[in-house]
Amino acid sequence: MAIHFYDEGELSSGFYGWRVAAMIRGKRYQKYLSLRRPSDNVPQELWHRYQKTRAEYYDARWSMRAAAVKYLDFIRTEHARSKPYRGVGFQGITLGIGTIGGGQTEQCYFQINAPGNPVRIAITEHQSLSQAWDKALSLWGEAFQIRHKDIETRRQNPPTPEQFKQLRKHLNDEQKASLGVGVLHHVYAEQRAELERNKSRSRLKDQPVEQDELLDIHSRLEREISEHMEKSGARA
Repeated sequence: MAIHFYDEGELSSGFYGWRVAAMIRGKRYQKYLSLRRPSDNVPQELWHRYQKTRAEYYDARWSMRAAAVKYLDFIRTEHARSKPYRGVGFQGITLGIGTIGGGQTEQCYFQINAPGNPVRIAITEHQSLSQAWDKALSLWGEAFQIRHKDIETRRQNPPTPEQFKQLRKHLNDEQKASLGVGVLHHVYAEQRAELERNKSRSRLKDQPVEQDELLDIHSRLEREISEHMEKSGARA
């Protein structure tokens, strides 16, 4: 965004006044606000103030539009320089596999790319993929001043273990890394636990009822019916 003032006689075109220009998503916006009065009946000082105010208005309007567009692009699109298989659908967080803080063991992690202070949130035995994602989003929101509702929207859609699997394959195939399959162990922990829960529910559902249990249920029902009949006879 820019406002430039041209004095009378400065341009060969004869224009003098304000030029306001802006570039938003590659499209140029500009406005020329001439100090040539539409009529001699309009006082020069009044016209000058009017055109200057209009120039400031267009500059503020386009500045706000540019800021809004920049924010929406940030939370809706991946950075143009994001490396393959690292993006999560928006800017400021990427996936990674490697060591953290001088450690010797490779880990899967989320990286918050705060300018000058990147932070890695590891997925570990004690911090599941979902928990690491929640923490990463909170730090992302603080670092980039993201609205609460936009953080919550992304909290419901964490990256899948498959994305880390694809990243591992890419790093091994294209960058000659030697990441073993074990590096994905904690990433799949929640998925394994859910499969176990589903299996348990299925086993309970399919488990046959034992003969003794049937007899016990039958006996209880007979007693309840008998007691009910006796009470009914007593009232009669």
